[in-house]
Amino acid sequence: MRITVLMENEGPEGLYAEHGLSLYVQHKNGTVLLDGGQSGRFMENAARLGCDLGAVDAVVLSHGHYDHADGLAALLEKNPTLTVYARPEVMSPQIGPDGRYIGLSQALRGQYAGRFELSDEARQLLPGLWLIPDGVAHEQSLVAETAQGLVVMNSCCHAGGDNIVREILARFPGQRVYALIGGLHLMGPGGVTTLGPSPEAVRALARRLTEELGVQKILTGHCTGAPAFALLKETAPENVQRIRTGAVVEV
Repeated sequence: MRITVLMENEGPEGLYAEHGLSLYVQHKNGTVLLDGGQSGRFMENAARLGCDLGAVDAVVLSHGHYDHADGLAALLEKNPTLTVYARPEVMSPQIGPDGRYIGLSQALRGQYAGRFELSDEARQLLPGLWLIPDGVAHEQSLVAETAQGLVVMNSCCHAGGDNIVREILARFPGQRVYALIGGLHLMGPGGVTTLGPSPEAVRALARRLTEELGVQKILTGHCTGAPAFALLKETAPENVQRIRTGAVVEV
């Protein structure tokens, strides 16, 4: 399996970067786009990175926030046959802690609402690719079965990365989670330069994921934030890696 980061907060010269996330997932049984950032510029990055959006079999929305959803409108306009798989709660207004609206755009909730296939059930998207809901009402993981183990892609892990991995292991008895890819929502109210939980809580999370739950790779960025990433890396240096726009992960 090959995963290309089409959009992330940071990236090299020649590629767009914005606060958001978009992953182009090439699995042996199909190609899936997970999220679309906030502007649609992931499409320009895809062209520059050689990722054919015309080959996408399905689109998955990880959760109902604008910085993951709103860029999808540009792709839906260009490709009239694509379906977006999400949970029903993504269509409800999402309000941030500061009272700001942070949900889907009016276009996605109106003009393109009929392009969404909504369900709260765990479901197989393609052979070896699953959608698994978690404890946050509008959030789900894209889970891929690979020879190395399960690869869990959850763009923000609002339910807690360890909780998500634990629940997925319970759904796939006898398997291990090889990699967790996405943000871990550890930034503080001031954004990605600030820390939300205490340093010890971040270190404990790293230990739970790697030592207790056996996750080999934590590939993270976006809402994890720089201070938390440094703590994760310090605690589990062999397991933690940063993702940025243009990065390629092969499993």
